[in-house]
Amino acid sequence: MSTGRAEWTVMTWNLQGAKRTDLDRVVKVIAGGSPDVVLLQEIREPQADQLAEELSMTAAWVEKHHPFRPFHRTRAEGAATLTPHTLDDAGHARISDAMSMRSYRRRIVQWALIERGDGSACRTFNVHLSPHDFEEERRIEANRVNDIALSFEDGYPIVVGGDFNDADTGEIVDILPGVEHVPSPPTNPSGDPTDRLDHVLVPSTAVDVSVFVPAGGAEWSELSDHLPLTVQFTLAEDERDEPSG
Repeated sequence: MSTGRAEWTVMTWNLQGAKRTDLDRVVKVIAGGSPDVVLLQEIREPQADQLAEELSMTAAWVEKHHPFRPFHRTRAEGAATLTPHTLDDAGHARISDAMSMRSYRRRIVQWALIERGDGSACRTFNVHLSPHDFEEERRIEANRVNDIALSFEDGYPIVVGGDFNDADTGEIVDILPGVEHVPSPPTNPSGDPTDRLDHVLVPSTAVDVSVFVPAGGAEWSELSDHLPLTVQFTLAEDERDEPSG
């Protein structure tokens, strides 16, 4: 059992990797936040590998869809979890009814167990839900993520982050496990953000929760149509107990 309190920093960012964003700039943004976990959406595997190498992190990447199958393997779009700590028990599942690996309508959830050297740990879930015009699909996907997350009965605190595509309705945040202690600022479009699409949900017992999103502008539009969102929080001692079993 761990003692004391653990401060965590989690960043989520839809990187729109098909635009071949400037990874050197992305490295500087991520490094500036000193995150324990980075949850990335719309990222290609070579991009995830490069970021992990330059940030001295471990990466787990999973394919979401690939319209050019079976050619151009490196163009596949997916999700990635990066951490400077130990990354274990990584996995993923399809959460959409759309199954074809060629279809952008296919949606997944990625999970991983992040264990720090101080004994604290979190199980993270990385999501990119269906866009605005598909409300029912997005609701179904969120419920499936909730069911998957709650199926882990090992006692690790749950953190859910990503691009919820929820257009400020609040419904998706209520369905998913965890709490948004501080509402997300607008993250899209990155040049002049007006929509709250990106979120990080943390345990209800978390304290000292703060949220940071850059102000946006033309320089951010060059990287992605989304801004990165960073959430800092502290897990109380009872959230850091070793899981039973």
